[in-house]
Amino acid sequence: MVERILHGNNRIFYHFLFWMAYVLFFTLTWGSYDGEYWEEFLQLVFLLPWKMIPTYITLYYLMPKYLYPKKMGMYIVITIILAISMAMIDRYMNWKYLYRWFHYEDGHWKDPLWYFPKILNSMLRVYTPVFVAMAIKLQRFYYQKDKINKALEKEKVETELKFLKAQIHPHFLFNTLNSIYSLSLEQSSKTPDAVLGLSKFLDYMLYECNDRLITVEKEWEQLMNLVALERLRYGDQLSITTNIEDDNKESHIPPLILLPFVENAFKHGADNLITDSWINIDLKLENQQLQFMVENSKASSESTEGLDSDKNIGLKNVRRRLDLFFPEKHQLKILEEEDSFLVKLEIDLSDISS
Repeated sequence: MVERILHGNNRIFYHFLFWMAYVLFFTLTWGSYDGEYWEEFLQLVFLLPWKMIPTYITLYYLMPKYLYPKKMGMYIVITIILAISMAMIDRYMNWKYLYRWFHYEDGHWKDPLWYFPKILNSMLRVYTPVFVAMAIKLQRFYYQKDKINKALEKEKVETELKFLKAQIHPHFLFNTLNSIYSLSLEQSSKTPDAVLGLSKFLDYMLYECNDRLITVEKEWEQLMNLVALERLRYGDQLSITTNIEDDNKESHIPPLILLPFVENAFKHGADNLITDSWINIDLKLENQQLQFMVENSKASSESTEGLDSDKNIGLKNVRRRLDLFFPEKHQLKILEEEDSFLVKLEIDLSDISS
């Protein structure tokens, strides 16, 4: 209630300033011809109601009811009727009173009431403040509309990002449970360590991933947790090398943005058909420019699903998240050779970090 009262008071104050500016401007303009500023001021104040009426009818009735919904036919018809009516009233008030009070000796009152040039002059005088007020309100209207559209677009993007991130959780959990299941079938002594590693990952996903951004260092730490889990599963069957060069520990990145690439590497790089399976993971961050490369071996006969494959949820998901977070600020290259698969991702983190 208090906010409404304050808003109403502000509106009244701005309207008062608008009309005061109008009166003062034309008092100085027209009064400068013969130095009769006081007389011009009185005439403007006397005729002010016939300018205020069409202004407020236009602002608070015609524009919301006809102009904004683009009912231009009705808007034009009513505006013409209003303009002629107000111009005739203004003309009558000048002809009946002001010409006799202030300019009697000039004989303007002798012209017929329906004298067209004078009616046209009245119409221009009446609609000068109307047009100015319309311009101000239209500017505010489109500014607010643009602001709302941007807010809705931001909300839409944030909702989509949350949905995409939520998709990763069951996708990763499914893959990790498969790994633990394989260890349990073998009655491996590594199974408890795998369960512990999974619990750490779940803690990360359920709590820390709620943040919109995390440090690159934290993302790398979770990638290494994934590597540790997979090492438990594959043991000596798979050679894994990792390397990180980070010159800024405070650089930020969306959580789980790199995870699908590493998952994909294990999916194709730890194939039983490959004699010497290997995976190389390299991350370099210098001057807010991130370079991330994942390369893995793959069976020559393997047919790899593309990024847009419905089965490849992780990679399809992460490419959409990259487009939302880093439009025109990232470059993703995926190169497939007969016996290897290379992902190279470059991201400019300067905007997101600032």
